[in-house]
Amino acid sequence: MSDIGIIGGTGFAEWDGFVVDEKEKKHTPWGTPSSPLYRGTLKGKKIVLLKRHGPEHDIPPHRINHRANIYALQKEVDELVGICSAGALREDIKVPSISIPNDYVNLWNPITFYNEKIKHVTPGLSFSLRDELIKASKETGEDINEEGIYIQTQGPRLETKAEVNILCDFGDLVGMTMASESTLCKETGVGYAALVSVDNYANGVKKEELDYEEIVDTAQNNWENIKKILEIFLESR
Repeated sequence: MSDIGIIGGTGFAEWDGFVVDEKEKKHTPWGTPSSPLYRGTLKGKKIVLLKRHGPEHDIPPHRINHRANIYALQKEVDELVGICSAGALREDIKVPSISIPNDYVNLWNPITFYNEKIKHVTPGLSFSLRDELIKASKETGEDINEEGIYIQTQGPRLETKAEVNILCDFGDLVGMTMASESTLCKETGVGYAALVSVDNYANGVKKEELDYEEIVDTAQNNWENIKKILEIFLESR
């Protein structure tokens, strides 16, 4: 087993220092994962990387095969860090910044490995893994939100102003992927926590119109800060 698995998201780009030793295409009972598994080393630690939106970043959020992704990774690692992108539901959250959510809401499109069997897990994030990420983030001096409620919508479109107005009463961030990954990890016994790149204000939180290309640019710029956190996190393990 590798030390840790990482799922890269919207802002994920090249990672200097990550030496890929092996790239393997996987097939699972749930289909083909979004990308090959990239096995390698960084800061002396073995890691397995999967690119959530595909090697060419061309898989939209509602077409991501989360079950195949998590099934493939749970055979490789005991813990996973998801790198996700989200919009801020409150004006007092700085954009850009990084958040390490402590809970989530996904009432609309939850997924499971247990379609043919009655099994009720209690979903949730790994607090021990969160604590490690928070400790590493403090060493960078970057703006970090040490907690927050992440609300997952389905995508691929962004949310309407009326929808955002409702969501603001229940959470701090809105995104399209983290909750699915976390729940599936809980079903398979894999510890999961996320570094969320806060790349925009959700539709209507501020007056300016949203521009998807600007969101992607912000996520890619924020990736540099996420890399710092991940590298300190890996060095400390």
